[in-house]
Amino acid sequence: MDYLLNTTNYSKKQIKQWHRGFMKDCPTGQLSRRKFLSIYRNLFPDGTAGAFYEHVFRTLDEDGSGKIDFKEFLQAISITQAGQPEEKLDLAFRLYDIDRNGFIEEHEMVEIIQAIYLMTETDTLNIGEAPMIRTKQIFDKMDSNGDGVLSKQEFIKGCLEDETLYKLLACNHDEDS
Repeated sequence: MDYLLNTTNYSKKQIKQWHRGFMKDCPTGQLSRRKFLSIYRNLFPDGTAGAFYEHVFRTLDEDGSGKIDFKEFLQAISITQAGQPEEKLDLAFRLYDIDRNGFIEEHEMVEIIQAIYLMTETDTLNIGEAPMIRTKQIFDKMDSNGDGVLSKQEFIKGCLEDETLYKLLACNHDEDS
């Protein structure tokens, strides 16, 4: 409890409420990949969000166990609901850093942007090169040392300096972000 009080934006009462709901939905205390994806299949029945939510699951499953425990779940919810921009961007960085090597390579960003386009665009047949073009534009703007990868520092700095990139890359569409 103390750990969650220190690492989330929730009170003891709120944590207990979240825990009750989590245990009701996940009696084992862990959210499996299958259950996680089935929740999102219900929200996006056309199947277009599957690739994106596979990446979201990987990001939330910090220990790589194949399951999301309550601690991982609540920390992510706390960040997305009430986290500071830097916290949201740290979470976004982990989403884009598919291989978890501490850098975002262009092919990783293309893969995530492709998944976002598939989920949000109505004309998915004509997406074509758009994710690659968008990724190149982002790298041209953010890769300050020109090494072909984005460090966490470059990613966060680039997003904080460009509201449009922040909203796109942090998947943050709040009005007062």
